[in-house]
Amino acid sequence: MNFAERNVVTILTIARIVENTLAYCVPNKSPEGFSAEQRRRHGDALRALTRKGTPFAINCDNNGDAGKTLYEEMNYFIDDVYGDPGRIVTVDLNGSVHVEKSLTIELFSSIVKLRLYLEGFLNSALKYLKEHDELEESFEKTISSDIRLYHALAGKIASNLIYDKFIEINDNANTYLQAYSKSHGGTDPRKDSHFNVDDDPSVRMLKNEFRTLNQDMVTALNAYGDADEEFKFARQSLYSDCELFTGKKKPTDLKAFRQVFTSYFDKIIRATEKPTNDLFVAMTKDLDAFNKEQAEKAAKKKEEQANG
Repeated sequence: MNFAERNVVTILTIARIVENTLAYCVPNKSPEGFSAEQRRRHGDALRALTRKGTPFAINCDNNGDAGKTLYEEMNYFIDDVYGDPGRIVTVDLNGSVHVEKSLTIELFSSIVKLRLYLEGFLNSALKYLKEHDELEESFEKTISSDIRLYHALAGKIASNLIYDKFIEINDNANTYLQAYSKSHGGTDPRKDSHFNVDDDPSVRMLKNEFRTLNQDMVTALNAYGDADEEFKFARQSLYSDCELFTGKKKPTDLKAFRQVFTSYFDKIIRATEKPTNDLFVAMTKDLDAFNKEQAEKAAKKKEEQANG
């Protein structure tokens, strides 16, 4: 660990908390639900790591309008997800964490946007450190591993959200179709030239949400690049299956399709999650040791100066 790397660790820590927030985008499978204590720790950490004078804030100040936008977006994100109360995620009087389902897409969009900015900082930092011969191999590996994990997780979450939104659109469209038929003497709407499913406001809204999700998914997945063949294959498989939503594919078993469609990144996540977490823990220990060493050196220097 060196001084330059120490500053980058704070950006990576922020990026990892943003990454962990992806969990709020899908239902929690644990009987205990989401952890209120973990939410509190993440919120406290984000506020501490993004306040004025931190490497994050300094980076934002040094990057013009883009930096200003990132700083504002990060503060909105912290308030919405980790505020008391948060607009998207809240904790009730019993300590239970609740996610406002109607704002899940907005949350996913915020995460994709923030990670795009943060990874820009991380990649620039890696390039700078490498050019100045200050980049340690373990440090580079930790950041690269986390970036890979995030994009796989984003692909997994996006596939779940997109499939569920597709089903929701179909359910609402069928409801509107039946209501139209009933109000027009049993006419089959599909044979009625005046019928347009998009006349229903709920269907239009859901289709807009679907388009937003699709764009966010493409942004998150394409930002990873093509160097990783395993990731590239998972991404292309997911994109190919998206043809279901345009009518080009017609699976006979939607349940089986969903299982496959939402599992393309599972292998990468299983192979990457624990090693990434282990690398980050090791990096944190190196940081603590470095900070302790610097504090001891400063204390010794101060003592020497005092003794004349």
